[in-house]
Amino acid sequence: MPPPLDPELKAAILESIKAGGTCRGIARSADVSPSTVAKIARENGLGFERTQTKNATEAKVADNAALRASTSRRFLVKANELLDQMDGEHTVFNFGGKDNTFNSKVLPKPPVSDLRNLMTAAAVAIDKHLVIEKHDNSGESHAAVDAWLTEMTGL
Repeated sequence: MPPPLDPELKAAILESIKAGGTCRGIARSADVSPSTVAKIARENGLGFERTQTKNATEAKVADNAALRASTSRRFLVKANELLDQMDGEHTVFNFGGKDNTFNSKVLPKPPVSDLRNLMTAAAVAIDKHLVIEKHDNSGESHAAVDAWLTEMTGL
């Protein structure tokens, strides 16, 4: 069990708490653990202001929602680009032979194997878009975040 704190150090910690310092900051400057600082605060009926942490958390949640919305949109755009590639001209190519030559040819449509790959890639992109949409519309109220995103993205 550690020795009791010096009364002068305890008084200095209490003054720092009253002055509005952070738990970790006070602990670092007093060379004690954050739990010691928290205990002194509790013993004196004091606590630490959490507004800054709460605001930072809310900002991070909003930033993450905006990034997910952007990523979801990119998945949807890519899915449509892949589907469009299924209907246009398609260049097929090959490296090979003993001389390692390169040959290519433009076809009016992609071959069946490339059509399958394009369709699979588009389907995966759409699935990922839907997963993000489902996550962000999971029944929780995100009205404030939705309003903010609408204002920021103009969508």
